[in-house]
Amino acid sequence: MDDMNKKIEQVAAFRMTKEVRYLTDDRDSENRKELVVMAGGNGDWYVGVCAEGSYPIGNMVRICTSGGVSVRCPGLAAAIASAFRSINSNSTLGRSAVK
Repeated sequence: MDDMNKKIEQVAAFRMTKEVRYLTDDRDSENRKELVVMAGGNGDWYVGVCAEGSYPIGNMVRICTSGGVSVRCPGLAAAIASAFRSINSNSTLGRSAVK
């Protein structure tokens, strides 16, 4: 499978998850960035940063709720979940949307 097909497959997989975005508070920048938090269908969290309106394919950090993070960094998954809920419930923050 070539690189383009892999990227298309990754985008399709990410679109099946719930996503919220927070647009930077820096309004003077021409190249604004968004924080993207995705809730995976498996319960894991995906966090990334991308250019405004684009997808952070290949630039996501996976927070596995069933193992690693709960031992190595207790509280991180809960903090990410809290950030997701906060962005989702405050549509006046930057640009937030659950897709």
